[in-house]
Amino acid sequence: MIVGMIWIVNEKTKEPTYQKEIKLTIGEKVPTNITYQLDQKTNTQTLKWEKLELEKEKIYHAGTYQGIFKVNKKTYKVKLIVIDNIEPTIENVKNIEIYENEEIDLLKEIKVTDNSHDKITIEIKGEYDVHKAGKYTLTYEAKDKSGNKKTESFNLIVKENSKNQGNQNKTSKGYSIEVKNGIYYIGNILIANKTYTLPSNYAPGLLPELTTAFEQLKQKAAEDGIELKIISGFRSYSTQNRLYNNYVARDGKKEADTYSARPGHSEHQTGLAIDVNSLLFSFGETKEGKWLQNNAYKYGFIIRYPKGKENITGYQYEPWHLRYVGDLAPQLYNGGNWITLEEYLGITSEYSN
Repeated sequence: MIVGMIWIVNEKTKEPTYQKEIKLTIGEKVPTNITYQLDQKTNTQTLKWEKLELEKEKIYHAGTYQGIFKVNKKTYKVKLIVIDNIEPTIENVKNIEIYENEEIDLLKEIKVTDNSHDKITIEIKGEYDVHKAGKYTLTYEAKDKSGNKKTESFNLIVKENSKNQGNQNKTSKGYSIEVKNGIYYIGNILIANKTYTLPSNYAPGLLPELTTAFEQLKQKAAEDGIELKIISGFRSYSTQNRLYNNYVARDGKKEADTYSARPGHSEHQTGLAIDVNSLLFSFGETKEGKWLQNNAYKYGFIIRYPKGKENITGYQYEPWHLRYVGDLAPQLYNGGNWITLEEYLGITSEYSN
């Protein structure tokens, strides 16, 4: 009796023997069956993978995944590890020459590819000043999801423009124009409009000075029975590029330029601009819109694109678009007749092409 009981227990504890971990590299075919041994017999069972994106049965996304198969109604797990150890490639790298004050997108002609289909990030390493003649050695750095990095160096040569000597760093109102890491500061105010651009890798998110001020604004509005909420905050260069191209495809470039910024020219990329509540022109006539018109400046915000100033700002009236400028806001409020940043600083907002 004792021997028989031991035999029964051993039968219940028998488990299949199989490969519990499979390692593949990017581009390899993912197995759909698993071979296992049980009772000294070799068997094959269907292997089901969870959250696995395949292209013609091949895997192009690095990471760790889980698969399962069943034997005698019991489920067994298999780990799949997809390895990517190949660095991205950067194409079209070349030295770039511009004149002082010339607008430039250093990533415009750069093409980055990778053996994986995961997201690739590319940044420009190094400092340069498009307002100061000189030779700047910079580096493109591309990185994939697995941390593989590729770098390519190039020279940005900023040539002296003799025609602009003497006033090249001043606006028509006498405010200084400074460029730090490709970002324009005019009268110490960060500017992004149709004339002045932002680097494609500039991505600060919503800046803390804005979020703190908006919470104060929101609280005061609530006390007055007004509900405010952010419906659009920071937008990256790539997001703006996608949005703008969609608008161009729908309405044409000329029309899209009246209401959407080209990538690198959007205030949303500065981290100092938000859209609140509604994207309808009629928002300006609502109680919320009217409250903002008369109170936003008290907390450092301006209505960035006021009615009647379309030819100055380059954009249609947007009662929902707030820009944080801090202590300057009361001056721009001007008793409700908003002065634009373009008017105050003596700058333009016009695309070069």
